[in-house]
Amino acid sequence: MKWILVIICHLSCIGFTSAQVDLRRMVSVEGEAEIFLTPDRASVSIGVETEGKDVIVIKKDNDRSVRAIFEALKKLGVDQKDIMTSDLSIQPQYNWKPEGRRELVKYQMRNVVHVTVRNLAKLEGIIDASVAGGSNTLDNVNFSMADSKTMRDSLRIAAAKNAKSKAEALAGAVGATVRRIISISENGGYQPPTPMYKAMRSMSAEADMGTPVSAGQLSMRITVNATFEIE
Repeated sequence: MKWILVIICHLSCIGFTSAQVDLRRMVSVEGEAEIFLTPDRASVSIGVETEGKDVIVIKKDNDRSVRAIFEALKKLGVDQKDIMTSDLSIQPQYNWKPEGRRELVKYQMRNVVHVTVRNLAKLEGIIDASVAGGSNTLDNVNFSMADSKTMRDSLRIAAAKNAKSKAEALAGAVGATVRRIISISENGGYQPPTPMYKAMRSMSAEADMGTPVSAGQLSMRITVNATFEIE
């Protein structure tokens, strides 16, 4: 008997809950908020590539250049925790003979470090000093905001308010009133801001001018999907 009472109660609750929302009296909208910000930090991948038939020689040359880059970064005040090795490899290159035998052509060694620059005023100097120290690869210059989480939270609130405003406008246009929120979700999750930048670089150690780098602006955008009950 107890089990029957529990089942009846459960079914009654489901029916009561379903009755609270009439699917014909809802409005669904998308709210959005966007902001343009000036970045305050950057990251860049700086590396050294060497090649030759003697793997020991190319490793020594590569190690020497990378150590020189580390020293240059240290002199510029870059903290050790902001320098992280992201790619380290030695790969042999072969030619295949017609008879199926392979012949060693050379070895290639690559050592790349990911550098976080917390003071953008030092970015140009870091790039130039790295090239002077032996870097011959430069990739992935990205700009960001140190306090991006606070910015994202503010945008979420603004996007939610925008969704409610849209719902009220739509409901008002047909003589209805927004009662309450039924569901709300962030559309597709937060997408990291895409940096818009212009970076010109010279890989020649003979260059007599610094590397001009412009951070531009970051675009941060949040969208939410919201459904409201109307009457």
